[in-house]
Amino acid sequence: MEAKKGGLMGNLLQRTVVCLVLNVLLCSGADGLKLGKSVQRANGVCATFVIPWGYGCDEFMVETDDGFLLGLQKITSPKSSGKSKGPAFLYHGILIGGDSWLLNPPEESLPFMLADTGYDVWIGNTRTTSFSFNHVSLRREEKSFWDWSVDELWQYDLAAMLEFVHSKSQSKISYIGFSQGTQAAFAAFSEGKLIDMVKNVVMLAPVAYVDHATSPIPIAAVKLYVDKIVENLPLYAFDTQIISGKALIEFICTSSNLPCIEGLTTLVTGPNCCINESRRAWYDKYEAQATSAKNLFHLVQQYRAKTFAKYDYGAKENLQRYGQKTPPSYDMSKIPKDIHLMLIQAEKDAIAVPSDIKHLLNELKSKPTFVSIPTYAHLDFVVATNANRLVYDKVLDFLGQPT
Repeated sequence: MEAKKGGLMGNLLQRTVVCLVLNVLLCSGADGLKLGKSVQRANGVCATFVIPWGYGCDEFMVETDDGFLLGLQKITSPKSSGKSKGPAFLYHGILIGGDSWLLNPPEESLPFMLADTGYDVWIGNTRTTSFSFNHVSLRREEKSFWDWSVDELWQYDLAAMLEFVHSKSQSKISYIGFSQGTQAAFAAFSEGKLIDMVKNVVMLAPVAYVDHATSPIPIAAVKLYVDKIVENLPLYAFDTQIISGKALIEFICTSSNLPCIEGLTTLVTGPNCCINESRRAWYDKYEAQATSAKNLFHLVQQYRAKTFAKYDYGAKENLQRYGQKTPPSYDMSKIPKDIHLMLIQAEKDAIAVPSDIKHLLNELKSKPTFVSIPTYAHLDFVVATNANRLVYDKVLDFLGQPT
């Protein structure tokens, strides 16, 4: 009894300390922290990537229903004039953060181009990335902190951020996702969630199915059953910046005879054509970022099963969670037909490969605007020096169309 009491008191104390130290949110008893409030962060996204270029930037902290504290930034441009074109929300991919949209100069970065055109730009950050704020009670060292995959990202993170943006703007949102930022949205929309808050949807490197991914490192991980190996280890986070993450990559590369030292990025994403190599140290300073091992292993499951389904916990636990022995699939045909949707693929992408995107297109009832970039691989969408001309101008044209 005393141990339980101590644990409860410890959690309450942790929550209280979070509130007092941050001094940006209000405590609300058993319900935890309020939904969101402005914060000041000396080394945050605003101070590091936006304000130095002369743009306006406000930072917010938003709490999910499961207690994670997400970073959310709003960008405005001194060049825009007249009535706002409404909110545009950008959601990043796996192993990177919201800052990935802002690593290039303003003329080469989608958020700045959107802001210059008159949009109120919002940047979302997933729960364990560098520019979010951890959890109200869980510590990063705990297994529970990392017990999530894309299922939780759409249900909690994406929901909390879109609801906050919608409440602030009182307007429907132009949604722009990249990589896993597209998969989370596809999952939500297929479940009939969040779609009533958006008016336009742009998917860059769209990921639903990963049946035919050609990325050598993930494929090697599948063949080595790394997910089964790690199940029995106290390895809950995956972060290439720390010893455990580096060791896991080295094990995969060595066991599969892959030249990871010479070309780790290319082995994961495909041959990106148009990255400014002189900025490589700047990119490497901020990316990659942490994700959960479970999040990665969920993708491994999808690759093995050749389906876009919820996390597979095994027959017994699946029955308890889902009421069936196998995890239910996310049905892309349930996404509303009248959605104003744009998909842009990279023909050399090793993750969101064209054949899987074709599968997705065949499943959708809508007829999305579709663009294919022959020279691009996965990361070109966010850091290519010519993405402003090849991708972002097309995005702006699409968003400007009547819906």
